[in-house]
Amino acid sequence: MLTEKKLTGYPSIDKPWLKYYTEEAINAKIPECTVYEYLWECNKNHLNNTALNYYGRKITFKEMFDGIENAAKAFATIGVKQGDIVIMATVTTPETIYTFYGLNRLGAIANMVDPRTSVEGIREYISEVNAKYVLCLDVAYPKIEKAIIGTDVKQIVVTSPADSLLQPQKLLFNLSNKIKGATQQLNAKCLRWDVFISNGTGVKPKYPTYIKDSCCIIVHTGGTTGMPKGVMLSNDNINALVVQSVLTGIDMKREHTWLDIMPPFIAYGIGNGLHLPLTIGMETILIPSFDAKRFDELIAKHKPVHMVGVPSYWGTIIASKKLRNADFSYMIAPTVGGDSMDISLEKRANAFLKAHNCSSLITKGYGMTEVCAAVAVTVDANNEPGSVGIPYVKSIISIFDPETGEELKYGELGEVCITGPNIMLGYYNNESATNEIIRVHKDGTTWVHSGDMGYMNENGGLFIVDRMKRMIVRYDGFKVFPSLIEKVIVSHPAVEGCCAVGLSDKEHSQGKLPMVHIVLKYESFNNESRVEQELVELCRQELPEYAQPVIYKFRKTLPLTPVGKIDYRALEKEAENF
Repeated sequence: MLTEKKLTGYPSIDKPWLKYYTEEAINAKIPECTVYEYLWECNKNHLNNTALNYYGRKITFKEMFDGIENAAKAFATIGVKQGDIVIMATVTTPETIYTFYGLNRLGAIANMVDPRTSVEGIREYISEVNAKYVLCLDVAYPKIEKAIIGTDVKQIVVTSPADSLLQPQKLLFNLSNKIKGATQQLNAKCLRWDVFISNGTGVKPKYPTYIKDSCCIIVHTGGTTGMPKGVMLSNDNINALVVQSVLTGIDMKREHTWLDIMPPFIAYGIGNGLHLPLTIGMETILIPSFDAKRFDELIAKHKPVHMVGVPSYWGTIIASKKLRNADFSYMIAPTVGGDSMDISLEKRANAFLKAHNCSSLITKGYGMTEVCAAVAVTVDANNEPGSVGIPYVKSIISIFDPETGEELKYGELGEVCITGPNIMLGYYNNESATNEIIRVHKDGTTWVHSGDMGYMNENGGLFIVDRMKRMIVRYDGFKVFPSLIEKVIVSHPAVEGCCAVGLSDKEHSQGKLPMVHIVLKYESFNNESRVEQELVELCRQELPEYAQPVIYKFRKTLPLTPVGKIDYRALEKEAENF
């Protein structure tokens, strides 16, 4: 560890977080190669180890690399070449992994699309990049068939979750689909996966060499900052993410197992969920269809050494009867990200882990799609309550005044900005939006402006307060952070979760007032009136007058985004008609 030095008060100059890293980590180099080449170099001497665990089928690294090679040959056969963009509307199956790395071998670009996207949305994704090739899940095929009308798509490859199942499971799956009438009739532009792969037999593609800062994947923003935008990430971005994750000092070994529940169409899913454990050499347990309500069953069944998820999943774990007497001594650094974790839930989760023999605290992280998912993390040495972690060793995070652009000192609230090797290449075909978020400051440093409000302390710990765009601005100019209200509401023992949003102030020509949506714990469902009275009093005591909610709305559930975050935008839309 580095010795501490005198602080100037500015995080980007002091880099106080480096005291938690070894000299070896600080001086480590990011590999200059493709993601496929890095995966191969890390595992070429361990080909008989298990790479993927897919519904009980153990796929070795040799089998996985063979699958990647076969996919590369098959895509070359239909005409995919360096620089081509291929739409991938799939979930986490072996075929998705073979395709992503196979396209990477060819120098092609994977454009990741949520298969649940509407026909119109898929058509927009296809048209935006002028895609000619699509890989899709069979259940998404009817939408794809409609979406390609009027586009230049000339080949669709259809894959099924059954393609890599063990034979008995595959027969049952296909029989079930036949009974349900779910078997798809394909048009002339389509090939099923097995036929597609067999067509590539004997082909010898010409594999291009690595080009620094070339795009290898497009993932889309979650829409929480407006319409989804295509984020172009390079081989260097994804490899930097993985290397820095390893350099945090979290104990991650080849003999460990990794439970992958994150979908591949988000940056975190492809980077942390797949490329990280696979380059380390872990057995990666693939869960293509994740149900948060059954998270406890997955943990009990697989006993993963490592797992990741959003904070809300921990409510399921803590309340689970199946895990009441479980021993978590095998678990290392159970990780949450994608959303801020309420301190009360963090404390409950840490108490639960300790009571179940886990030696780790909840590991929290911070990032965004535009910086390849993650740029900060906590390990036990710096795991402060409420903090989302310290910056990765090759990354710099600091706080800037959103109006003046000046860097702020420790403890001062401003916009979180990030610089380092994880910064995206830009938004696809959207220079104006790229220039809004990636800006060169007066010292010449290029920063990503996150849109998050937060502060850093003298240890380099980052604390997120709220999103700038979530801020509720009242008619009188007072600014209310929803998270301020939410922290008070969830401190009530009857509250399971909540979300505060702005409601139009009908008594004034502009401005909004805070309202809060609340989910109660099961045992309090019938006591809404009493709980509301107690919450009103609690807010009077804990919140300034201008931040008092004007409406308390109780509901059975809160809407969630596809990756399990509370969908505050959906609640804001509801408020428009309130």
